[in-house]
Amino acid sequence: MTKEEIVAEVEKVIGPLDERTKQAIELAMKLIEQRTEPTCELQWQGENPSFEEASKLSPKERGQILQALERRNRTWLEQKLKELKARWLLVIDGEILRYGTTLTEQLTDEELMSICHKWGKLPLLFMPLRPIEETSRWYLTIYENDAYPTVALRVLSDSITCDFIADFDTGASEVYLDADVLERQGIIQITFADPIYESIHLGQPFEYVVKSIRLALLDENGLPNETTMFSVCVFNWHQSPFVAINPNRVALVGRDLCLSLQPQINLDFSQHQTTIRWR
Repeated sequence: MTKEEIVAEVEKVIGPLDERTKQAIELAMKLIEQRTEPTCELQWQGENPSFEEASKLSPKERGQILQALERRNRTWLEQKLKELKARWLLVIDGEILRYGTTLTEQLTDEELMSICHKWGKLPLLFMPLRPIEETSRWYLTIYENDAYPTVALRVLSDSITCDFIADFDTGASEVYLDADVLERQGIIQITFADPIYESIHLGQPFEYVVKSIRLALLDENGLPNETTMFSVCVFNWHQSPFVAINPNRVALVGRDLCLSLQPQINLDFSQHQTTIRWR
């Protein structure tokens, strides 16, 4: 019924209505209409590439296809992250196969390959990188009288151990590593299921792959405490934006690893020393 028809029906019962009452009826009708309008649920757009075809492409080409699919569905993906309180999603054709609330809830190469073969599709791993603030510094940097805090970081596989003095920055979230070094050392390998993604830091693009890696921090006595977590492995590290502020940087440890391992960290600014203790 229209507003005029409703007013006419009401006036038949209670008599003539003044203008203010008619306006109130009109407002009530609008509110009811807004509440009863069907909500448009976001729909997934497009399809993931077939695994058979994607495996014939280069890792960079696979990344370009998946990032195009990500951009097309960015709002949908971010909504699902919020609904699930997730840190990452693994998606095929709008179906969430796996997700994790932290980066330690991760996915091995073998699990990823198994999913590719089972579904016949290349999944999209949606793990948005958080901004890196690059604020506090300890290791000597390009700036006068400036240094960047460091921590002793150990990267492991079943048979290989690599120790690094990594920059430590709570303004970063993830752990950033040199992909080429890790690949040469045999700690990671680029499989047919791996896409190489592109992102930007300090206004400069960089390419990376996300890998589940065993990581340990070492305390003041060299005692390690380890976990396995998704890490950002950056290609062409020495020409990447990660060495712009500190040319000596070999790795960057953000707060995710510390939140997982729960160390006590003391930063001595007078001596430029970091002390790690386990509770």
